[in-house]
Amino acid sequence: MNLVSLAPLLILLPLGTAALLTGLSGRAVLARSVAVACLCGQLLLVVVVYLGFEAPLSAFEASWLPALGTQIHLSVDGICVHALMVLAAVLAVAIVAEIRLQPGDGSAARLALIFFVVAAMNVFLMSRDLLVAAAAHGTAGLALAALLGVGSDLAGQSAARRFANWAIAGTLLLSTSAAILAAGAGSTVIDDLTRIAPGPARIAAPLLAAALAIQLPLVPLHTWLAPAAAAGTLAGRTLIFGAWCTAGAFGLLRFGLGLFPDLLSYAAPVPLLWGTATVVYAATLAIAQGEMDLTRRLSWATVGAGGLLLAGVSGLETHPVLGAWLYAGALALPRVGLLLLAYSITLTGARGGSVAGVWVVLALVLAAAPGTSLFPGWLLVVASTEPVVAGLLMVASAVLAYALLAPAIRLAGEPMGPSLPVSLSRLLAAVMVVALLTGLFPGPSATRARPDIERLLARTARTADTATDMADPAATTEGDAP
Repeated sequence: MNLVSLAPLLILLPLGTAALLTGLSGRAVLARSVAVACLCGQLLLVVVVYLGFEAPLSAFEASWLPALGTQIHLSVDGICVHALMVLAAVLAVAIVAEIRLQPGDGSAARLALIFFVVAAMNVFLMSRDLLVAAAAHGTAGLALAALLGVGSDLAGQSAARRFANWAIAGTLLLSTSAAILAAGAGSTVIDDLTRIAPGPARIAAPLLAAALAIQLPLVPLHTWLAPAAAAGTLAGRTLIFGAWCTAGAFGLLRFGLGLFPDLLSYAAPVPLLWGTATVVYAATLAIAQGEMDLTRRLSWATVGAGGLLLAGVSGLETHPVLGAWLYAGALALPRVGLLLLAYSITLTGARGGSVAGVWVVLALVLAAAPGTSLFPGWLLVVASTEPVVAGLLMVASAVLAYALLAPAIRLAGEPMGPSLPVSLSRLLAAVMVVALLTGLFPGPSATRARPDIERLLARTARTADTATDMADPAATTEGDAP
């Protein structure tokens, strides 16, 4: 099977589905049928790509649309192949949420926006060109803002506008970073930027880091997340928590670590301290929320996850970075599951033992990730840092876990309100099964990603060797002398 030809299909299928659904406005039943059929096709396509990928042969690449005078460089490598799987799973949850859980019939316009967002995010994940990735980032962000606000109340529309403003800011930062790198290297293709001069790199790197910090998000670039968690369409919130923030995590690895591992090493310990400060701040605010303000607690747990991810990447060793990569993918589904459950509880006032039990299981999966096989590198990062930093990370992680689990006590009280809808119960059961399986068996994904992560980190060693030679030219001269 020619996997190269499948890379554009990962974009064309959801894009074509979005175009088809746009023409089905007012025909809700047909729109839902088309959406489900195309969802099945997208899931099958992603599974074929995932199973057909072989490490360490790394990426299969495709240069797309050369007839238009340009080329879109796409590739599937060990870092993004798992992200494509996660995004497909979140797409399935978003479609079910729109069709079965959103009040009223599934809107053809919203279903079209869901597929359009996924198509743009696939471009972002697979692009080998930083400028194309920036364009995909902006396209996905604006489409996601529209999805969040379409048909929602004033609070949802306000949250959508705030999200759009932050998405535009991140896109401008990414585009400016790409322009600076292009001025120094004459190209924005990632492979051409690996040997960029230090001057442009030191200007472009903070801009790119700020853009991805908005998407993760990290403190203080996080203020758009809580409003989006509490208002707007359910499908929009699902894609923000499960896809947008997750894509930011993979973008940090693919672009940040891929282009600037030497600058990450040079800037140490700033990334570690930024990540630690984010985790501590998020834990403090999470525990300060009202006990039944579930969506805000979840939003602060998401911010804390971004800080833990940055702490892992700042380790600049294979195990911490690989652990951070696993951690980013492992959080998407349980986080979305908690969001859907919080939405149902807030809307209906449902309580009881079964509701509390589902909340506890999902919260444990989400909270336990930093200390289990889902994030093995996190413990190594803690062990190698200063005692104060290590202590802050561990205490803050425990506080975040308690903030997520504490509402279960009240949820387990006297049953009241309607029981969980059958569609939601089945969806949450599927989410729990998939999340637990990926946590118990991370080996296949790690095997696919390890060669590419090691390849990125190898640049740090070469940079260090070059710096040593430049600092001691006499040693080089003596070594070269006969």
